[in-house]
Amino acid sequence: MADLLPVYDELRRRLSRYAAGLRESSNLTDANASGSRKVDEPDELTYVLLAAPTTTYPDGQLFASVKVGRRYVSYYLMPLYLGVQPEGGLSPELARRRQGKSCFNFTRVDDALFDELEDVTAAGKAEYARLGLLRD
Repeated sequence: MADLLPVYDELRRRLSRYAAGLRESSNLTDANASGSRKVDEPDELTYVLLAAPTTTYPDGQLFASVKVGRRYVSYYLMPLYLGVQPEGGLSPELARRRQGKSCFNFTRVDDALFDELEDVTAAGKAEYARLGLLRD
């Protein structure tokens, strides 16, 4: 796992640039719906940005997170569920890292892919702002 820490650190650093208007957490279960099981212990290898609270998500709807797994670091970006895409779509290189609709997995630092992911994150935050999902 030690070889994944630089990947986590870089992705977290880049994601933290978008923290304004969002709540930072290290507990991924903060993004659970009301009534869902929550854990009290934060995870030191998880970084979460939560949007404004709603009745469904009283702690805030998930915007994005970075989490270290056993074999890779995952970057979750929920605005992708809203159809947020960069002009021309994702590059084939970034698309290969995609797992499902909103998750990208990385095993090493790749500045070009991380730059592209930042562009998608910026577009996602703009969409959250347009929809009024950011915190005051």
